[in-house]
This record gives sequence, C-alpha cells and structure tokens, in this order.
Amino acid sequence: MSRGKHLSLEEARKLGKLDQFAKEHEAEGDEKKFDALLKDIARDNPQKPGK
Repeated sequence: MSRGKHLSLEEARKLGKLDQFAKEHEAEGDEKKFDALLKDIARDNPQKPGK
C-alpha cells in the first residue's frame, strides 16, 4: 500500500477505485484533441497532421 494519503494507480486498479484515483490526480487538458490524436496514432494508415 502507498504510504501517503493518495492511492497509487496500481492500488486503485486492484481495489476497483479508479474514480477515487482520478479525483486525487486531476489533470488539465483538451479531451477532444487528445482523443483525436490517439485515434490518429492508432490508425493503420496515418495521414500527415492537418489532413
């Protein structure tokens, strides 16, 4: 178990507490841009950026 007050990702996964982990480790970002980038990276036939 972690020694601090926050769960580690591994602990949260094992204990089924990923929602608690997400609340404790908030991040700022653009979810739509991230999802689009991830889909582009995962494609079999990627295009050049902006196309």
